[in-house]
Amino acid sequence: MKEKYDYIICGAGLSGLILASRIFDDRFFDDKNILLIDKNLKSSVNKTWCFWETGNSVWKDYIIKSWDTVIFKSKGFKKEKSLKNYSYKMIKSKFFLDSIINKIKQANNFDFFQDEIVDFFESENNVLVKTKSNQFLANNVFNSCVDVDEIKSKTSYPFLLQHFLGWTIETSESFFNEKKATIMDFSIDQKDETRFFYVLPLSDKKALIEFTVFSKDLLKKDEYELELKKYIKSLKIDKYKIVEDEFGVIPMTCYPFERKNTSKILNIGTAGGWTKPSSGYTFKFIEKNTIKLVAHIKKNTQFSNFKIKTRHWIYDLIFLDVLYKKNYLGSNLFTKMFSKNPMEKIFMFLDNETSIIDELKITASFPKRIFTNSLLNNIGKIIRGY
Repeated sequence: MKEKYDYIICGAGLSGLILASRIFDDRFFDDKNILLIDKNLKSSVNKTWCFWETGNSVWKDYIIKSWDTVIFKSKGFKKEKSLKNYSYKMIKSKFFLDSIINKIKQANNFDFFQDEIVDFFESENNVLVKTKSNQFLANNVFNSCVDVDEIKSKTSYPFLLQHFLGWTIETSESFFNEKKATIMDFSIDQKDETRFFYVLPLSDKKALIEFTVFSKDLLKKDEYELELKKYIKSLKIDKYKIVEDEFGVIPMTCYPFERKNTSKILNIGTAGGWTKPSSGYTFKFIEKNTIKLVAHIKKNTQFSNFKIKTRHWIYDLIFLDVLYKKNYLGSNLFTKMFSKNPMEKIFMFLDNETSIIDELKITASFPKRIFTNSLLNNIGKIIRGY
């Protein structure tokens, strides 16, 4: 281990390793020393990441399944769309993250240290990173570690949790259409919350079925399992085995994470506000933001000057505020959006890639009085935070 590093990456999750991969691939960093720290440098949980995109993916070697036809459902409404330009894609985390670690281990300028990170201390000339058993110095630090409970307790911004339990099941007989992915099914009892299912077929006999909730608090474990069993039964599936399960919690907030950035410490991933507040989608935003970040670093500018916020943050804040105060409206709001707008425009909107004209058309789908009141109530936050 070296006495001091040019960069320390705290956290070997999705954002930390995509950034490490970008650094590895860019010759600009060949003479820079990088340390990657995580309490577990081997993936223990095989998470699922889904995203949509046009054309071939730079991550094509890791995509285990893609769908060109997607389905949205709610009570009394169904929209099935064969996409012309987009594909909905799935990556499993274990192979993805382990492959990146194995790749960057080939570089002489990368070191790895497995331990839990305790704290950072910034001085005029460097940053001290303390772990449980050691400490390291760096010129700059990228941090992907986030304390969700701390953010929730301190923020005045609307704060919801996206929490989910997914089962990958196998059936004895052919059941699923592996060419079609159900990306949202709200046709279940909402219980005054925002609740829906994903059905992502991997073959005609295998699919990931995931129960997802947007709410202020988590459910009891057995309620997730009960809802999954009820939904699978509603699909007329009687016999199946669970081959994999996955539980997750994602913070949904417009909290101004960038305020925690300093000239030498930059928060990335969920810790940096790179998760889409109104949907919880993260993968594509990490991909795009790491490209911007590498370009920023090469200009030798301070981390505190790195900006990712767009006007879509305002839409996220208003939408999230409505869901926070009237969580029972979730199914209705998403149904209005999907019923009144082209599917591919919605994907662009959720990717922060629409024009103002597109955005006006999409926002016109929602109840004007409720959203106007939310806009007026959040003017102060918008002025301070944007």
